[in-house]
Amino acid sequence: MTLLDERPNYRAPHYRTPPPDGFAADGVAVPPPGIAAATAVGCQLLDGVTPEAARSVAKALLGEVAEVYRRVVEDDVAVTPAQRGRIRIAGEAFAEAGGTPGAAADLLGRFAAQVAGVVAQHQPGRVVSVVQTAHLLVQDLIAGSVRPVPAAPAREARGALVQRLVRQERLDPAELALLEDAYVVVAARFPQAVPPGRLAVVLDEHHEDGVLGAPIGDGVVVLVPRRLERRITPLLDALAGRFGQAPWTTTVSAGRAALAAGCKEAADVLALAAATGRPPGPYRLEDVLLEFAVLRDPVTSARLQALIAPLVANEVLYGTLEALINADFNRTVAARELFIHRSTLDYRIRRIEEVTGQNPLTGRGAHVLSSAMVVHTVTRS
Repeated sequence: MTLLDERPNYRAPHYRTPPPDGFAADGVAVPPPGIAAATAVGCQLLDGVTPEAARSVAKALLGEVAEVYRRVVEDDVAVTPAQRGRIRIAGEAFAEAGGTPGAAADLLGRFAAQVAGVVAQHQPGRVVSVVQTAHLLVQDLIAGSVRPVPAAPAREARGALVQRLVRQERLDPAELALLEDAYVVVAARFPQAVPPGRLAVVLDEHHEDGVLGAPIGDGVVVLVPRRLERRITPLLDALAGRFGQAPWTTTVSAGRAALAAGCKEAADVLALAAATGRPPGPYRLEDVLLEFAVLRDPVTSARLQALIAPLVANEVLYGTLEALINADFNRTVAARELFIHRSTLDYRIRRIEEVTGQNPLTGRGAHVLSSAMVVHTVTRS
């Protein structure tokens, strides 16, 4: 029995009285010795087919190809358009099962070599026909297994997609289907605004098909496919050295369906790093985890914003608390930064406690007021 016989819905011809040449006593069609031998050895080629899901499709493919070679060798007829069409369909099925065009061509090429070898022993006059047929079949197989690659979107389209994800807009299934399976969200934010046009030039210089990026706010957000991670370090180096100021940066891994969440996390990490007075540089979620948790809790965030609202309306007290936080609550350093006497600073600290109910010179008060400032700064920005 050949691979062809094992295909679904395939019926081998049976005969009631004496079987003609080329058929066994039970009436089952028997291919010529050369094709039978090549097909038996061809089964061994399936072990090297990956992924495993593609093996059953590859088995059916070899069955189709074995039938083509049988007609060429036994009946001395050329491959028909219908047969070539079935090979293309088999190529499509192979691709859908996860097989690559290269794997398909390699499988068919090795099978053709085996067929040519055994046919040369049994029917050498048919070898040239086998080789010519093999060329046609490989062409048809690749035509079916190679899917058209969508054209890379222009800068405007790439930027629009990233902006929608940053705004937390949901993409429709057709748009998601055009994206790759896994990305790294790369985000940078500058202390001083950089013109979007200059940022776009850097993105263009480091663009590669599959990379999506756009200037966003005071920086950029770039979606780098996992397979192109090598592009991340050169991009960050260019952003850090091009504009005379170092940015806050972060990277967040995200699958295709979680890109909007990845963009949100990246934006929050940068906003928190900036709002807490950390110097520009690379940050991850773990570096601002406490502030991130507070920011993501709407009830806690609302209460902290209400607590600090009276200070926001008082420029002097707000600036004093900001200086204290930046000085890590060291009064001597804060007074020097504010160009005021220590006694004046102490008076303002008492006023902050009266207004908020929190003493910034205690551990708990410092923590609550710092968190409130972070929530206010991030929400405002």
